Amino acid sequence: MKAYRAHRLAGPQGLVLEEGEEPKPGPGEVVIGVEAAGLELADLAALSGERPPHPRLPFTPGLQVAGRIVARGARVRSPAVTSPVTAFVPWGGLAERVVTASAACVAIPESLPMAQAAALPFAYAGAFLAFATKAGLKSGQSVLVLGAGGHSGLAAVAVAKAMGAFVIAVASGAERLSQAQELGADRLLDAGLVSIASGVEDATEGKGVDVVYDPVGGEASSAALAALAQGGCIVSAGFASGKAPILDPVKLFSRGGRLLTANTVLAAESDPDAAGAALARVVGWVKAERFVPRIAAQFPFAEIRPAFDYLAGRKGSGATIVTIDAS
Repeated sequence: MKAYRAHRLAGPQGLVLEEGEEPKPGPGEVVIGVEAAGLELADLAALSGERPPHPRLPFTPGLQVAGRIVARGARVRSPAVTSPVTAFVPWGGLAERVVTASAACVAIPESLPMAQAAALPFAYAGAFLAFATKAGLKSGQSVLVLGAGGHSGLAAVAVAKAMGAFVIAVASGAERLSQAQELGADRLLDAGLVSIASGVEDATEGKGVDVVYDPVGGEASSAALAALAQGGCIVSAGFASGKAPILDPVKLFSRGGRLLTANTVLAAESDPDAAGAALARVVGWVKAERFVPRIAAQFPFAEIRPAFDYLAGRKGSGATIVTIDAS
């Protein structure tokens, strides 16, 4: 079995393609023959040692995959062997085989492309976990999505809309905003043309938004705080800007607001059952054609460094996928 491994935390350039032993499933686990793996900024952060907890070396990145079940451990009744699935994995996705909890694994239709399926766990199911278990989002509430031109932001737009929210998408440029509109955004704010506060005030008739979904961090967080409704919450879901959220606690206090964090890596590790249930909900929406997960670029397994370069360069809107020849 081939797998990319890092023996030092030196970024993607430290990855080496190596032969390794076939993984064996323990009780409650399955082995997936990987056909597609979705890359995330969390993979880059882990490879660079930027944020704790640091992975144990040698380390294979990859938090989400799609493929077929090739083996099942004790007490696993489904999915059946050869079933196509998508899954959260506890790292290790950039390999021909990976083992994960069966609870974090969801069967998919044969008609769903593996690349699209591999985009679902981290961004889409992760957004659902953030909205449902953290923010307590209800149908009819309003959501402001920062960075709605990127993969995480687009996923949050689609999921919030599927949950019945009124969605305001913030991105830079007409092209990225049009993609957010395709995934269901009700109002579009061009970050280069209008302030978030004034745009939200107009869109909500001065009420502000119930939930801010922030995968960006930095100064964008401060701007979004000014658009928060009384009793609303900000969900910090990442740092695409490379900076932690900048928030004035006095302003947050004055609105009776809450600052919440949504760490999908830790959420999937600590509760694979909840992660799997969220993923099943998202797969159900895709099957019902509520939305189509957007793919920005696909790279073959041999081109792992160009794939990470593309991801790091924020060159496209949507998921960055690595495909593996199933044969």
